[in-house]
Amino acid sequence: MKKTAMILSALLFAGVLTACGSKGESSSADSNPADNIPSTEAPEETGTPSADVEENNNTETAYLKDITVEDYMTLEGEYMGLTLYIPARAEVTDEEVEQLALTVYNSAMPAEAGIVDRAVVVGDTINLDYSGKKDGVAFAGGTAQNQQLTIGSGRFIDGFEDGLVGVMPGETVDLNLTFPDYYDNSELAGQEVVFTVTVNYIHLTSASDMQDEVLADLTGGEYESVDTFLEYCREYLEYEADYDYMIAKEDAVIAALDGVFSFSDVPETLQNRYKENIRISLENEAWQYGLDIDIYCYYFYQVDAATYLDYASEISAQQSMMFQFIANREGLGISEEELDESLQRFAEENGVGSVDELLLTGDKENFREYFLFEKVVDFIIENGYVTEV
Repeated sequence: MKKTAMILSALLFAGVLTACGSKGESSSADSNPADNIPSTEAPEETGTPSADVEENNNTETAYLKDITVEDYMTLEGEYMGLTLYIPARAEVTDEEVEQLALTVYNSAMPAEAGIVDRAVVVGDTINLDYSGKKDGVAFAGGTAQNQQLTIGSGRFIDGFEDGLVGVMPGETVDLNLTFPDYYDNSELAGQEVVFTVTVNYIHLTSASDMQDEVLADLTGGEYESVDTFLEYCREYLEYEADYDYMIAKEDAVIAALDGVFSFSDVPETLQNRYKENIRISLENEAWQYGLDIDIYCYYFYQVDAATYLDYASEISAQQSMMFQFIANREGLGISEEELDESLQRFAEENGVGSVDELLLTGDKENFREYFLFEKVVDFIIENGYVTEV
């Protein structure tokens, strides 16, 4: 985990925050849309992925600096003195720090470093292998290794988790189960099956049980003690809290600007650039779940990827144009000198070796817009009325 992993995301979504906003619990392991049999929450199959999503490599794009935004929009109200509802910045707790450290440690540690000297109880998170068979024949999606499961979560079909209570790590058991009649796979709905399950180990529940030598091995020597790793986890969560707070402020500004501007059109070249950025981000998110971009968009947005990209990129372009309009009127541009200074500061704050390395995540104009949007957000907040929610 590196802070710099968030840099590209910040740039891609600067000014496009509403278009690709929260997906609720989508980052939770228990709501992974790629969870398959025997989970009861697998998404409905949506058929062949759409071929309508373009790579856009040969599509003309433009930056805001290339566009006279005033030609495409009209100021209908006031952007000064807006009422803004902004959530308070989250406070990072000791419990959150320990939980992050345990999550990383448990997800990668060898079996012998886990809990292996007692039986599974409700509430344990375990590492397991399983293989499902119907009439003695393995069925598609019913086999997996090194899976994580919290006993009592209800993530797997009835009887699966209950059948593992009391099982010792290293032990293999057969679970005779029945898929529910409403299961979305018609070949398995209401069918009796047997899952052969091996509990590999039980996850640790306290950071005090983490071992320095195991942690050093897992991180390639980057963190040689539990204490230094806990410090890093706190630093990471503080950074994440700052990042989330920045997002919340920008969301609040965008919400308050609703209705302040009207648009006659959106430059296609600008929309193309945001479409490509959003597509890249969606593909990265989908990859983390083992899904293609269409299935991912159907799961989270109930539309195919091409439709979502058209919608999201148009909204994103409009939002960025609002920010540019205000910057133009209020003289909030980013000079070359200010851009260079901001890039250096940003690289230092995010632990990047150099500005050149930072620019591998996005060119200068991407960063210029990012810093410009920050400046406009601060301007709107400073000249508005903030209510903390």
